Amino acid sequence: MIVRTCSQVSETTVHRLSSWSVVSWQEIALAVEETGLVRILGLNCPLVIFRRPNEFKGGQFDEVILNASRSGDGTFFPSPLDLNQSKSETGQEKDFHDVLYLESLVRADYKARLPVASLEESEIMLGRYSEWQFLQAALENSLSQVQELAGTHLREFAAVGDPFSLAILEGRELP
Repeated sequence: MIVRTCSQVSETTVHRLSSWSVVSWQEIALAVEETGLVRILGLNCPLVIFRRPNEFKGGQFDEVILNASRSGDGTFFPSPLDLNQSKSETGQEKDFHDVLYLESLVRADYKARLPVASLEESEIMLGRYSEWQFLQAALENSLSQVQELAGTHLREFAAVGDPFSLAILEGRELP
């Protein structure tokens, strides 16, 4: 599929990420096997094709696919949360701005969904990623079980000295 798609745009080149060397169409499978990904240049923006996303163990990839969106041509795009996890530990300066942007997307999504989420949805969301801003949004939920879940997380964060969680809990009685 990569070869077919890229051959439609004559300026595209496929590169090994380790050396940035150009990979021939016949070598793509080998290059992907070596590092788990290749980068395609010559499109509107660089495109990285992962076989094994960074920071995910082999068994976690099924969950990444479940959370991914799919384009009309069948390409899977990791969720902002999964993509953030993949980029956050690379140590590459260029990924720093991507991480900040992806975190802003996740924050906006969680802060919009948690005040109205079901208990099951809240458990899934906060089980994947939790921080004081999300928990503050979850406290706005009308379900006492969601408020209790948020309170549990806040108390855990406060116990290790998180000042934001401590401030939220101060003077507040939670279920």
